[in-house]
Amino acid sequence: MGQPKPTSTDHLPFPRDVLNDREFELLLEACGDLPAPRGFEARFICLLGGRLGLYAGEIAHFNSSWLDWNRNLIRIPQNEPCDCGYCRRQAGQEVTHNDQLTETDAIASRWHPKTVASARPIPFDLSLRIELCIERFANRYSGFPRSRSTINRRVEEAADQANLTGRIHPHCLRATADSQHAYKGVVPVPLQALIGWSDLATAQKYIRISGTATADARC
Repeated sequence: MGQPKPTSTDHLPFPRDVLNDREFELLLEACGDLPAPRGFEARFICLLGGRLGLYAGEIAHFNSSWLDWNRNLIRIPQNEPCDCGYCRRQAGQEVTHNDQLTETDAIASRWHPKTVASARPIPFDLSLRIELCIERFANRYSGFPRSRSTINRRVEEAADQANLTGRIHPHCLRATADSQHAYKGVVPVPLQALIGWSDLATAQKYIRISGTATADARC
């Protein structure tokens, strides 16, 4: 018999790419050592990615209109008009493969989260420092002021400043947030909704591995 096909969750970066608490604190501390405004941008990226689990694309397209201050929620929309370079390229590809779609219409709904499930509410009152960072961001910007490629550069700059070994990238920040929620005992369905996974099995895998790691740490 042939080898079984990998499941949709076998590609998960957890736990190899997950930052432990000490590494994450060092990363945040290093953000403060970067020159302005790069330091604040890096901190915003690290907190939203590493504690709230936002994708890099969500951070790059973050808009202050997503903030529900009454409920302390970030509401990721199903789609949003965007004419950044990345979205224009993606819209052009969509038009190429769809004769009935105009570039104007493609751009009008071009930015959208990675999956349908990723259009979700995310509470940002998990800690005071996250609340303050988001509040300061909203006071400065209407949206994230840099390109998507800048997200990678800011994370790399902070990691270099912190002298962290290994490649630190935005997706490992998201995996760090995912694993932290799992360690805290968030059950599969709420965890799936919070992180925006399409497949419940992904949440179950994080919780299973987190439980095993916790048990090993106690031995």
